[in-house]
Amino acid sequence: MIRTTAFFLFAAFALADTAPLADEALRLSALRAIFPGMQISLLDGKRINDSWPDQPRPSELDASDALAKENVYRVIGAAANEAEKQAASQLITGKSSTTRLIRFQIFPWPNSKGLLAVLQYKFEDAVPSMACPSLGLLVQLADVNGTWEVRDRYLLETMHHFALKTVRMLNLTGAGDELAIESDFGGAETWGTNFLIFDLDAKLERVFETTSQISYRTDDRFTQELDIPETIQRNGQEFCFTKTTMFEDGILFKPARISKVCYKPSEDQDSQESVDRNKLLTPIK
Repeated sequence: MIRTTAFFLFAAFALADTAPLADEALRLSALRAIFPGMQISLLDGKRINDSWPDQPRPSELDASDALAKENVYRVIGAAANEAEKQAASQLITGKSSTTRLIRFQIFPWPNSKGLLAVLQYKFEDAVPSMACPSLGLLVQLADVNGTWEVRDRYLLETMHHFALKTVRMLNLTGAGDELAIESDFGGAETWGTNFLIFDLDAKLERVFETTSQISYRTDDRFTQELDIPETIQRNGQEFCFTKTTMFEDGILFKPARISKVCYKPSEDQDSQESVDRNKLLTPIK
């Protein structure tokens, strides 16, 4: 009985997200560390909302924007790496943009004095290729003698990327918060979202990734939503989802088929792809 009660107390605690930090001075300090030497200003009252549809219905694809209510900052400076160079390009005039429109959240880094920054940004007046229309970026910041320093970065999928659907800090194992993030992508007649879990220990360590939504013509369409209580019950050794399938191999399910699926952390790990993508963050010399 005591063990059962303890589990439910932990589950109730874990279900509560760790809220992002709202201290504006701290937020600006984080931005200055991530974009050193650049001009940074708050665009007072401006918001960017890349959600669609406005009110998704059950069993419908959901491209909500997790940062729609966040402040927008203008950060001016030349592209710092290849990823920014691609996102800043102007395919029509050939003159690249130097102005970023940035939305972000910061969180305490578990068990340390550090910070985690989750950023989504694009370049103003840029007309880039769909290989990198905007950037979703994760940054680890460390407090070094009162100054924030970048310790690690992770670049999310850039292909047809426009928004982050989910940004959550969850304690799924009892060992401390993990970052759960959902990021959109696309391609030829395809739209989808990737769902990733990051362990936040010494650095940003991706421990799980799966496709959480996909729409490919009328051949395949499904959504997957993280089942937090079931994942907690399995102590994070498996990540469990409620899957809603509308089309599979061209077959329509009406009503949609609902199923429960659980994945081990080692499943669907394409480490080389993420390694190659993160090379785009190498500073331009």
